Amino acid sequence: MELRVRRATLNDVRGIVEVHCSDVREWRRLVEETGARASYEELSVEDKFLHGGPWMSVETCAIHLNYLLTAGQHPLVAELDGRVVGELELYIGEERGALGRTGYIDVLVVHRDYRGRGIGRRLVEEAKRIAAHEGCDAISVWPERRAVPFYEKCGLRRVAYRVLHVVVSVACCEAPNTSLREFPQSYEELADMWFLAPRIYSSFTAWLKSRWSYALRVAWTKLYEAYVPSLDAALVLEGVPLKSGEARLSLWIGDVSRAREALLYACGKAAGLGVRRLHLLAEEAVCRQLVKGLAAEAVGEEVVLMEELRQ
Repeated sequence: MELRVRRATLNDVRGIVEVHCSDVREWRRLVEETGARASYEELSVEDKFLHGGPWMSVETCAIHLNYLLTAGQHPLVAELDGRVVGELELYIGEERGALGRTGYIDVLVVHRDYRGRGIGRRLVEEAKRIAAHEGCDAISVWPERRAVPFYEKCGLRRVAYRVLHVVVSVACCEAPNTSLREFPQSYEELADMWFLAPRIYSSFTAWLKSRWSYALRVAWTKLYEAYVPSLDAALVLEGVPLKSGEARLSLWIGDVSRAREALLYACGKAAGLGVRRLHLLAEEAVCRQLVKGLAAEAVGEEVVLMEELRQ
């Protein structure tokens, strides 16, 4: 049996869904929060989405894969005897900071029946090859904690960022009146800015994903986006699925010395939209400085790993 790794097409949607669904032990009705057990066929598209995102049904996976392909990014599949047994999604983009021009691995899943055969490693090797061909300085990933040893074995041993996840109470915040411009529709307008949050992603990945949407109430919902000229800052506020009054901040800024001002503006804007709790994921030292003196609670820690491709 020969393993083949290639670029995915829309014809692979069903196979990709099978790979991601293989991780689910038990299907439940989650939209109504009853948690009642059900068969996969009995669930709505929204219920399936809540079990793992757009990869859990052909309806949403086709949309997601089409987004990737039309954006010129690199969804890869591992195929064994004509069957899709693994998937990796690679984003290529440039930014200031540790990652530089990076190939960012956003997704890597191997079908549970085919694990332990080196399939994940082969997908990472192909991602590295593509990233090097695209002139990347590094390849990077935000791994689940249990996957850190795997990526280290694949060569991604350097810690690019230690990320602190903080939730800020914004109920009493107010945003000052200031002139605004449209949020950048071209990444080139952001590439020279500092990307602060969510620092679990590469800058380009965060921007590109913020351009996508799904007609589902359980998906991330864009509440607000703008460029603030007085702060030289671009920000996006997205509602957290099924968590009323909670949002996540994406933030780019030209001068990091003004990051605190930008965060306070975002907090005020979020409060004006009815948000009570704002999620901020930023590099640990930066994050602690940004939220100093605010009503903020640390709820988690993450790590972004990388491997330099050009010595």
